Amino acid sequence: MTTIVLKKGRAKPAWYGHPWIFSEAIARVDGPLEPGDEVRVVDDAGRCLGRGFANPRSQIRVRLATRRDEPLDGAWLARRLVAARELRVRIGLPSDATSAYRLVNSEGDHLPGLIVDVYGDALVVQTTTYAMKRREAEIVAALDTLMKPRSIYEAAAGGVAKLEGFESEAHQLAGEARTRVACRERGFQLEVEPLAGQKTGAYLDQRENRAFVEGIASGARVLDLYSYAGGFAMSAIRGGARSVTAVDVSPRALERAAAHFAMNGLAAPELVESDVFHWLESAPAGAFDLVICDPPKFARARKDLEPALKGYRRLNALAMATLAPGGILCTSSCSQLVGAEEFERAIAGGAHDAHRRAQLVHLSGQPSDHVVPVAFPEGRYLKFAVCRVE
Repeated sequence: MTTIVLKKGRAKPAWYGHPWIFSEAIARVDGPLEPGDEVRVVDDAGRCLGRGFANPRSQIRVRLATRRDEPLDGAWLARRLVAARELRVRIGLPSDATSAYRLVNSEGDHLPGLIVDVYGDALVVQTTTYAMKRREAEIVAALDTLMKPRSIYEAAAGGVAKLEGFESEAHQLAGEARTRVACRERGFQLEVEPLAGQKTGAYLDQRENRAFVEGIASGARVLDLYSYAGGFAMSAIRGGARSVTAVDVSPRALERAAAHFAMNGLAAPELVESDVFHWLESAPAGAFDLVICDPPKFARARKDLEPALKGYRRLNALAMATLAPGGILCTSSCSQLVGAEEFERAIAGGAHDAHRRAQLVHLSGQPSDHVVPVAFPEGRYLKFAVCRVE
């Protein structure tokens, strides 16, 4: 077992529960080290901090998976998956109303680099570290035993796979091959495309925020920006919205949105295929009472942070310009590198640029199935701010 020895004074974050060991915190490596290897981590006095998975290619040299000096073997994997399922059951997932939820949330479930989402009788697995990719067959077998799904898919990990040193593409892993799977969210009937949709097939992390929007939509003229498959738009209409305009650049997403409205017996909103910034630049001022803005990730790397903050500021200024006085803006950032305070400053800057005043009404993030270690702020990536705009 290779041992990673930390520099003096660099073990405190790990002692308090942070799961990442950065390369600059390491004093020495006692033993060979290959990508994905299991390693033991100790402080400068030799006290064991736990075991994790290492990758010498990454600045995050080790991702801790246990605080005990125990092997990260098949028995450990099975225990962690059982614990993850028990937690979801305890918070009410799945339920009669919701069968789409996150079963495993990487570091939050002490399975760093592993995401598993449930869509009805299908599972979608995403491995974002070399270590988990190496163990993919074992993970699939354990999930098949535990959950007995009809189908298991892999979602592509994107650029992070290249950084970790492996190839990743969406494909069928086990079970019955299907292009679409049926599931439910808060009573809505949905069809998800695991091999073609965004993320693992849907944006499960906005579930509770969609419920919030439903509760404030009564009588409102609603604008849904980056509408994707229509989750916020459907919630607004079920909440009693007077009208809904949904804007997305993807014709495929708008087709899925139209199908979801028909599937749930809802009148289709105005569906607009357009780049959101371009559409907002000529949008009617003051025409909406409720605007939902859920853009894709603006900052994928540290170098993107400054342009991302400028983008959020500009986007929120344009969105506020479409609001009638006293209207509500629900605006999101899913960029992990953008902190909550930075995002709030971008919203405030947008209000200044739009010559509007904004009152913060509500703040939230990802839902309870997207569990995060207390000492791991990097895991709280989703910011959802609700503002009254005068």
